[in-house]
Amino acid sequence: MEDFMVLISVIFGILSLILFFKVWGMCNNISRINKKINKNDDIETTIEFLLRIGEKEKAKEVLLNRILTNDTIFNSSSSLTPDEKIQEICDLYKDELETLGINIPKKG
Repeated sequence: MEDFMVLISVIFGILSLILFFKVWGMCNNISRINKKINKNDDIETTIEFLLRIGEKEKAKEVLLNRILTNDTIFNSSSSLTPDEKIQEICDLYKDELETLGINIPKKG
């Protein structure tokens, strides 16, 4: 009977450790997602604010930094050519680019 209780205690301890590390991992993922969401909201607000106070060049810098740190385009494992990546950036940030007066000519 004692052996059975020891076995149950060891199994419970191991499962508790596994659960602890799983929850820890999930918390790290949630904080990373939350940072990305807040970062994007802050950047949009920052661009709008800079435009309203007349700092167009600074707004261009912020938008360029946002484009260059966009993980979905630059770090994707897709087989996009550089021209396709540039076109995707232009499509994704079309409104912001037009607001800042940035015209990107089509290749050709």
